[in-house]
Formats: sequence, C-alpha cells, structure tokens
Amino acid sequence: MPHIYEHVYERFRIVDSDDSSVADKFAGYAQWLESPGCLFQRNNFVLSSQIRSEGIIKAGLFLTVVLEGSGSGGPRKGANRFRYTNNTIVVMALREPTPCGGDAPRGAHMRAVSIAFPSSSLESLGLRNEFLDLFGAHDRAAFVASLKASPRVQAIAMEMLSPKIEGRTGQLLLSAHATEILARAMFALRGKDDFDAVTDQKRMRLQAVGDLIKSDLRHPWTIAELARHAGLGRRSFNAQFRRMYGVSASDFLRTSRLATARDALLHLGLSVNEAAYAVGYANPANFSTAFRKHFGYVPSSCHRDKLS
Repeated sequence: MPHIYEHVYERFRIVDSDDSSVADKFAGYAQWLESPGCLFQRNNFVLSSQIRSEGIIKAGLFLTVVLEGSGSGGPRKGANRFRYTNNTIVVMALREPTPCGGDAPRGAHMRAVSIAFPSSSLESLGLRNEFLDLFGAHDRAAFVASLKASPRVQAIAMEMLSPKIEGRTGQLLLSAHATEILARAMFALRGKDDFDAVTDQKRMRLQAVGDLIKSDLRHPWTIAELARHAGLGRRSFNAQFRRMYGVSASDFLRTSRLATARDALLHLGLSVNEAAYAVGYANPANFSTAFRKHFGYVPSSCHRDKLS
C-alpha cells in the first residue's frame, strides 16, 4: 500500500537526532482530503528530539500555519529557504520536483497545520494561472514566503488541530477549512510585487541576520545595527525582515531568546536567573514576565515539569 506521503513526495526521509526514521509516527497525524485534493498534516506535540526531513517534493503548493514552534526548511539549493515562528503562514511553491529539507529543534512545542496541494489538484481547482504567477516573470523554479497569520487563519488552524465535530460532518468542515486557508493565502499573495522585491541576495542577507541574532542572544541588538548588517536602511530592513520571517526583528529576537531559555531550563538544568542572563535579559523579573506572557506559564514550572 502506498505511503500517504507519496501524494506529495517522490522520495522522503524524516529522522530524529539518532538518524532513526519517525516518518510513520508523523504520518499518523496526516490524512488525504479528496476535496479539495490535499494532504493535511496535524502537528500538536512537543518534540522529544531534533527532527530532520529531506526528500524530493513534487510540484505543488505547500502551506503551513504555525501557531507555535520554530525551525527552517525549503529547497536544498539556492536562497529559497524559509524560517518559521509563531503565528505565521509559510508558503512554498514548486514548479517541478525539488530536493527539499527542514529541521526543528528538540523541545519545540509544534502547533501547526500543513496543507499540501499537488499541482494536479491546483489545476482541478482552476488555480493553475494563479499558481504559475507566484514564480514571477523570471520563471524561477521555487517561490517561498512567510506571512503573518491573520486572526481568522489562526482560528481556522486551531479548529483543525482540535476539531469539535466528528464523522462525515467533521470531514466536510475540515475540507472547507483547508479550502479557505488556500483561498486566503492565494489572495494575500496575488499581485504582491513587493514579495518579488526581496531578491535572492537580499534574502540571503536577511537570513544571515536571523542566524546572527541566534548566534549571540546575549548581545543587545538594535534595529539600526541589524539593518547595517543587512546592508539596508532601517525602514526597508523592518519591512523586508517582516516579509521574510512573518514577524518583526524585535519579535524574532524576543521569541528566539525565550525559546532558547526554555530549552536551557528543560535540558541543561540552568536556574531561572542563569537562563535569563544566558539569553540577554539583565533583569530576571523582566525575563519571567516575558516568558509567562509568551508561553502561558512561569519559567520555574519547566523544572517542575522535568521532575514530574
């Protein structure tokens, strides 16, 4: 019997940090929706290990609504890589089968829904021209974008993660939700010439800035300093960083600091004060307030969870 992921992959491999396959585990949260013709993946769990995926993905459109989580992915070659964080929609369009891969860190609480539309499904839905328009006048092979998820899209994703209706009625609603996310994403992308303004060179610079932030979370980064590293003016940097990552540079820095601090609390045995200082918070009280606001619980509870 064909594996469910063969709907969208020519070849695939999903492994943990020990290089052991976890594809079947993730496939347990996936299903094929005959209408509108897409693979639906439901993810709502804490990763016990770093996860890496790699394979050749068929031509099509791939949408992921990330409510919570962080990681990166995209085509293996070129600058068409993406990073994702909380409350974003990651869009990847492929004109042809393309080697792709991604990774997510251990300890990340992944709350996301992914919807994959093969090119044949898009043609059946009458979206062939809109799909091809994503690649621009240069007929590039891949297109990626990261958008801010609207409150409506976030609400749809939450209902898809925790459906309140079961049976055939629930399946109809799930299909309707998948179709609405597709429609809203296409509408957001249609005619957006400003997405094409982020050239490969600028994309690489912005990705380098994201990597720079994560490489030294204790540094008191400023927008002006980050803009200089990207070779952009402050206003242009703010707009293009948000366009690429789906969040502002300030939010990206805050989220990266808090996620790294939580990993340190859970896996390195650091105290709350130590974790705060390690990621650049001079005042542990401010760290605790930001942590509680972001995760919904106090940082000291990470130690209690570990003990339990």
